Amino acid sequence: MDTCFLGGTVKSSALARWMRWLHTYSAMLVLLLLLFFAITGITLNHPELSSSLGKTSQQLQLELPEQLPDLLTLPEDQQQAALALYVDWLKQEQQLQGGYSLNFSPQDELLEIDFKRPAGYTAVVIDLAERTAELDAEFGGYLALANDLHKGRYAGSSWKWLIDITAVVCLLFALSGFYLLWRQPNRRDFGNATAVAGVVLALFAYLASFH
Repeated sequence: MDTCFLGGTVKSSALARWMRWLHTYSAMLVLLLLLFFAITGITLNHPELSSSLGKTSQQLQLELPEQLPDLLTLPEDQQQAALALYVDWLKQEQQLQGGYSLNFSPQDELLEIDFKRPAGYTAVVIDLAERTAELDAEFGGYLALANDLHKGRYAGSSWKWLIDITAVVCLLFALSGFYLLWRQPNRRDFGNATAVAGVVLALFAYLASFH
């Protein structure tokens, strides 16, 4: 019996040490990200907090290079490859990144390409007959950028993966903290009461929002 009890104590101590390690370093791993999402959570919740720092707009008129094929004369089975060339040219010419959508209208002799990015966009209207492009770019500033990154808006798959990983690490941080508190009988009751108070506060705020 004593041997079994001793074995259980050793295993429990090893688990507690591992939980302390997990709790400490999971917090350090996402420390800056936690601060970022906490601060941008406040700015998103208070849209009156605005800033024009870094805000820019730009309008340009460009000439299409000769190497781009004439979309109006190409057969339909070659148009998709040609459209990709137009997109690649714009990306290289204007250092554009991110997702995009396009609308090709042979009847109006126009090609419209919209590039989306956090806190901004670049809209390009190409006159295929005149072989000119009008570019309109907007960037909403660094605060708008931070808010869009918080939401993962137009931020790409790698940033969305980072948000998911951060959420998982936060779960590990919270659960390991709960375990460590639970192992301390002198703090357990107060810890449980604090947790219940947090739940009550959240429910109260939710119910009060309807009045």
